[in-house]
Amino acid sequence: MKLQTFKLTVAYAGGDFHGWQRQDPHPTVQLALEGALGKIFGKPFPVAGSGRTDRGVHALGQTASAQLPPAHTPAVLLRALNFHLPPAIRVLSVRKEKPRFHARFSARGKTYLYRIVNAPYLHPLEIGRAWHVPRTLDLGAMRRAARLFVGKHDFASFTSNPGYQRESTVRRLRSIRISRKTGNLLELSFDGDGFLYRMVRNLVGALVKVGHGRLSLADLKKILAARSRSTAPPRPRPRAFICSRSATDPGRLPFVGFVQVNGRRTIPSPACGIFQSLHSPFSRLPPRTCPAVLSSSVGRLPPSAPRAA
Repeated sequence: MKLQTFKLTVAYAGGDFHGWQRQDPHPTVQLALEGALGKIFGKPFPVAGSGRTDRGVHALGQTASAQLPPAHTPAVLLRALNFHLPPAIRVLSVRKEKPRFHARFSARGKTYLYRIVNAPYLHPLEIGRAWHVPRTLDLGAMRRAARLFVGKHDFASFTSNPGYQRESTVRRLRSIRISRKTGNLLELSFDGDGFLYRMVRNLVGALVKVGHGRLSLADLKKILAARSRSTAPPRPRPRAFICSRSATDPGRLPFVGFVQVNGRRTIPSPACGIFQSLHSPFSRLPPRTCPAVLSSSVGRLPPSAPRAA
């Protein structure tokens, strides 16, 4: 049977996963998706992602792709995947693509969003979703420092050893936006062609040092030029949300906020996808669905109208 290429847009809360890529025996997003497809089709099918993510990174719109039997419509496949996936992962959309589409090689860019609560106290609902920096930050100094990183640079000073061979530590950042949202929430958005292992976390750590007056622009230039991780400040904890854009997606993907579902914050219906891989920013667990199970010649599929638990 000739296989059909499908594009998946995936959201996940990354706290329970060791990143995107399969790392047996650890739980990863790729492993969960491939396991769900195996239950649907009765045999395994590989899933490609637009890029790797670090452990603990969330995604509101990461693109994935897979070549699958054309046994189900995208709508049926969407329901079936979400039925078999753990609650921390949701496929937001499924659509057919041309045979040569590939989540990684068709990607046009990626966006990381890092959230900081710059206030004396951290709201309990932000634990694990934002870095608490109680001391006041100089946003003007941070924005001036961020301009040093925009463009094509060797970011060896701002990456950690990933445990695998890299061809280059040169990356191009199209933009870095630092904005103050409601209250004392800061959002740092990094848009680029690709990112190195822990690169965003390390850049955020350096920018916060600048915001506290503990690093100057001259210091930052020296660190960037040194191309050595030992010269840079320590990284903060993972509080990033990734997004990705593929060659089939138009323009920049919008960031989306929270909506209330059953009294809890969660992601809204997707306006884009998650990793957002430009193939969203942050999410709690999506609402659980507990549909009844129907028998199928190619696996177990949920009914057409799943209900909220």
